[in-house]
Amino acid sequence: MIRNPLLLKEFRQRMRTARAPIVVFGYVCGMALFTFFLLYENVQGQLTLLLPQRSEQVFLTLSLVQMTVAGFLTPAFAAGSISGERERRTLAVLLTTPLSPFGILAGKILSSTALLVLLLVVTLPLYSLVFLFGGAVPGEVVAVFAFQLFTILVIAALSVCWSTLVLRSGWSTVLSYATVAWMLVFTGVMGYGLQLVAQRYPLDQFLAGWGSFLLSLNPLWVLALLEAAVTGPPHAWAWFCLVYGGLCVILMTASVWRLRPQVLRFLPLRPEADERDYQ
Repeated sequence: MIRNPLLLKEFRQRMRTARAPIVVFGYVCGMALFTFFLLYENVQGQLTLLLPQRSEQVFLTLSLVQMTVAGFLTPAFAAGSISGERERRTLAVLLTTPLSPFGILAGKILSSTALLVLLLVVTLPLYSLVFLFGGAVPGEVVAVFAFQLFTILVIAALSVCWSTLVLRSGWSTVLSYATVAWMLVFTGVMGYGLQLVAQRYPLDQFLAGWGSFLLSLNPLWVLALLEAAVTGPPHAWAWFCLVYGGLCVILMTASVWRLRPQVLRFLPLRPEADERDYQ
């Protein structure tokens, strides 16, 4: 994957522009100001009064805000990756290269997440402020960072798949942000709503089960669970990875067929298509 020429080209195009350092600098400054504001509000200017419980709240708030910002930024980098190539009439040239359809998709996914991963890495020193007051342990920070990284990759993969399956960047952007809204907003609202209804009707385990399942698909709730801020199934993150990982596999298979239908010619009931119709 490191030798993927498309990935190297996308890296150079994204990282050698003047916008990349400006975005990184602005993001770090904004998150630093936000972190110091939270610390100051928790102690009211008295550092000796900072308790581990309050520091945990800062750690939770910082990770949730960063996950929300990264989640809504990812489609902006990934939603027009393949559809943009098609609109610029460069997709046919890209398909004539030795790269496989999966290599093209993987290169677009990794390149679209490069800047976002860099934003996560440069904000890691802010989490070290929490260590000063016992608000978190290194294991929690590693788990939160790994889960944020996985979530960004999932959103980028889904956005690239939508960009491949539809014909216009506008529609792929709409579908990508609808997917993010489903993950960050709809699952949380519906999950908590079902759990509130289940509290009024304790015998209805069906509602409680579906409420927990929907919450396990919400990355913000799973992050809070990893930080022990909410109560829930201990392996909810596994359901999150399994469901969204399976969805990515399904859409990636459809995207590979969309780019080059001949790849799936071994399937007995494959739909007939010609890649020239897509180009």
